[in-house]
Amino acid sequence: MTFRKAVQLLALGFLAMSSPAAQGAMKPSGAEMQKPPDYERAVRSEFEAVRAENTVQAYERFIRRHPGHPLIGDARKAISRLQGR
Repeated sequence: MTFRKAVQLLALGFLAMSSPAAQGAMKPSGAEMQKPPDYERAVRSEFEAVRAENTVQAYERFIRRHPGHPLIGDARKAISRLQGR
């Protein structure tokens, strides 16, 4: 899967979550959306796209977007490798 295709799929997922059909997707305060039903699959797909891009910026973006995910360790290792540490 190319990076562009992965981004398109993620964008479609976000658009689907913002539709009226996604009732209950927001807390009553409207501040936080629930994770999609296949959140883990989406995150892993995004990480594969980041690996294909293989830049420090891509890995840092992944870390910012998914701060508590177990793949953060792999992202940090990749950053270290790319920076020659």
